[in-house]
Amino acid sequence: MRKDLDFTKVRYYTLKFEDDIQELQKFYDKYQPGHSKSINYIKMWLAEIGEKYGAESRFFRPEDNAKALPPPTTLIRSIDKQIDEENMHLRLYCILLSPEIVILVNGGVKESDATRDSPSCWKEFQFASNIASQIQKMLSDGHLQIKGKMLKRSKSFKLTYKK
Repeated sequence: MRKDLDFTKVRYYTLKFEDDIQELQKFYDKYQPGHSKSINYIKMWLAEIGEKYGAESRFFRPEDNAKALPPPTTLIRSIDKQIDEENMHLRLYCILLSPEIVILVNGGVKESDATRDSPSCWKEFQFASNIASQIQKMLSDGHLQIKGKMLKRSKSFKLTYKK
């Protein structure tokens, strides 16, 4: 468990597949060099949501069965936060499981209005959506349980995806 992902109201998890680095770290490594302000903006929202609000769906952009950060601009305006228009194009895909648990996946640069027209976003959205479906099935089958800020998985818990 990464300490920087555990806040008062929310514990963020990330995915790690066999012999690979964490998906969140892949996102940071890929976009930090050219999009450091956008990465910091997303990190600020992770901390803000994690400490102040909890993982309410209104803080995440709806993307089918996955979600995305940063929050929608209407929400940012409604809580009197400064909108950083310049750094609103990077998306971090998430799976919102409860007000206390969010799984951070990966993301990309949103280059057009439609996610499917943004190549790096579309690929990562499809990945997040597929994993979200698998996780929902694991929850309903009892192979994954939510206990407060903890995720408990059975021995038969397994996610699969080929990028």
